[in-house]
Amino acid sequence: MSSQQTGNPQDGPPLAAPQAAQAAGGRARVMTGLTLFTGRRYLCGPAFTAACAPGDNLAVQAAVYQAPAGSVIVCHGGGTTTAGLFGGLVAADAAAHGLAGLVIEGPVRDTDDIDRLGFPVLSTGTAPARAAKAAVVSIGQPVLVGGVLVSPGDQVVADRDGAVVIPAADWPAVRDEAAALAAREEQVLARIAAGERLADINGLDLTPYLVPRPS
Repeated sequence: MSSQQTGNPQDGPPLAAPQAAQAAGGRARVMTGLTLFTGRRYLCGPAFTAACAPGDNLAVQAAVYQAPAGSVIVCHGGGTTTAGLFGGLVAADAAAHGLAGLVIEGPVRDTDDIDRLGFPVLSTGTAPARAAKAAVVSIGQPVLVGGVLVSPGDQVVADRDGAVVIPAADWPAVRDEAAALAAREEQVLARIAAGERLADINGLDLTPYLVPRPS
């Protein structure tokens, strides 16, 4: 069901990650291990990919500098655990140039600043130290993030329920199917508000599982 997300997903109204996952079915790939949402808890957009060297965020800086407006930076952090690969100043730059968010398998810092800015960042956690800026593993190449191989242009939808990746070629159809699903859910909510039961609306026969009421 829609969780009343806010944001500006590509070419359409906001869609929740569960709606995108349900509409996509087997076309969806669900990221795991990314547990910290900083800033606004919703993002949606095509992936611009990068991979960092350990302890180094030059790849993040390069991705933010060149990614088209509306992109979600999707980055592998190179196994970094002690240095923040993304912070308040980079977030301000990304937001000022219209990027839609960051998904990074690695830690971030300046989370209070990112929260105030509202720039959506989904990461594995935080680390206070400053990252180096000396090496780049890759820019614009497929990256493995959250257990999912993400190619440039794949659509990323993330909210507090998790992150879903949908191949670029499938996204237009999935977006339309997810919008239709959201509309159907609104109709179901109206019927529930009018007194109907969800199981009855869905055609579920719960009779064998009902406990007899005391006489």
